[in-house]
Amino acid sequence: MFSAINYAGNQPFNDWFAPDTTQRHALGLKVDAVDNFWGMGSFVYFKSNDAILKGSAVVLDEVYQGVLLPSAVTQGFGFGIAMAPMASGTYGWLQVAGRAVYKTNATVAADGVMAIAAAGILGATATGKQVLNIRNRKSATGTETFTALTTTGSSVLKAVNGYDGAFLGAALSGTGIPASTVVAKLGSDGVTVYMGSAIGTVDKLATATGTITVTATYTGYGSGMIFYPSCMQIVT
Repeated sequence: MFSAINYAGNQPFNDWFAPDTTQRHALGLKVDAVDNFWGMGSFVYFKSNDAILKGSAVVLDEVYQGVLLPSAVTQGFGFGIAMAPMASGTYGWLQVAGRAVYKTNATVAADGVMAIAAAGILGATATGKQVLNIRNRKSATGTETFTALTTTGSSVLKAVNGYDGAFLGAALSGTGIPASTVVAKLGSDGVTVYMGSAIGTVDKLATATGTITVTATYTGYGSGMIFYPSCMQIVT
């Protein structure tokens, strides 16, 4: 889990925190943080003026209010990656540097060129829509694994050594895990994973009890190194 460096009392960056309508910091606050799996990251505090998904590409205005990055050519905007789903009017964090998880609508290979493919969603390269300062390292078929305990009839997985590599929306598979299961919620303890059919909907029940290897697949997402990413702007 990300822990802030040289800053105390911040609203958490992590997937287990749900953004809400309480403003907790000055808009535009930038905080650096570190995680033992995801590494170093930089985050900016903002207010959503849109329906934002986990991993959405978001563009800010001059008062740090954010909307989905438009799917348009030669716009030249800088953007960040939303750390959590956010309704319009809620407050939360954008990641602007470090290894990020972002929404995609195509399987972009490692080190492949990416572009804005739909509002807030990245995808395969397209003329005039390419995004810069992103090195894609995990495609939508990429995986992470962890060991967990399952209980028949329960939506809870207990990660034996922690759930490093899991994130909201990751597709889950393994012995006793129903089809079409995703990470619906993560516990702040670093070990509890809730199974569901969608982010925030905890409704999938294990069909076996035991210790299993859980595979988390990036289906619908990619992951890579970002450093203040921006959109291409063609000079004419």
